[in-house]
Amino acid sequence: MLEHFKGEEVFVKKVLDYIDQANYHQRLILTPFYNPYYQSIVHSLIGKNEDIRCLSFGGFLNSESQRMIIAPSFYEIEESDFEVVVAKIIYAKNFEKLGHRDILGALMSLGIKRELFGDIVEKDNDYYMAVDRTIYDYLKDHLNMIKRSKVKFQLCLEKIEVNNQYLIKSFIVSSFRLDKIVSSFYKISRQKAAELIRAGYVKVNHKPVEQINYLCNNRDIISFKGHGRVMFVDCNKQTRSDNYVVEGYFYK
Repeated sequence: MLEHFKGEEVFVKKVLDYIDQANYHQRLILTPFYNPYYQSIVHSLIGKNEDIRCLSFGGFLNSESQRMIIAPSFYEIEESDFEVVVAKIIYAKNFEKLGHRDILGALMSLGIKRELFGDIVEKDNDYYMAVDRTIYDYLKDHLNMIKRSKVKFQLCLEKIEVNNQYLIKSFIVSSFRLDKIVSSFYKISRQKAAELIRAGYVKVNHKPVEQINYLCNNRDIISFKGHGRVMFVDCNKQTRSDNYVVEGYFYK
């Protein structure tokens, strides 16, 4: 089993323990927030086990980061069982514009573990975030400043859909190798791109990839630490010199 998930052995052992607890001890297991890569591992490990059910919820419609419940199949799961609340961030937008990174940095500086909060979503110039219900009061009482803006939090009961906004740019590349794509998309030398990939600065579809010759597939999501995320899109076009026309959908 573990040989199929190289580099994720600790996580796999934890999930296998969750499955055992649900299966043999009839317990409901609520996980932290997991990104899509870890969610896929959980589903792979459960497989076609009809005695176990696994549901996910992240607070928003189409949430990327979600909590999961692993439970015996006879359990009736309700949305409240996920213990997720959505908080609206209230601040003076005419004074200073906050960004996703500003909010994420403030949460990390406060010592809140990444597994305790999910997506941070912008809608109509307002920001919303999904958090573990147990830390909401702590967050409300202790996070009152982001950058130079005073902030407050308010529970949001509205169903908000995640609709990512992109800045689209076109590129011409000689191959779909990860080092070439990172070099082109982020305007750094290929040598520097290769160094950073090998050093673990790059993820593809939320999974760390350290092989510079990894071939990107259409709609792969590339995360470059400190530089944001981009979706790789193959335009199925070639130039006269047999190079490829591709697009980068940069997350705003």
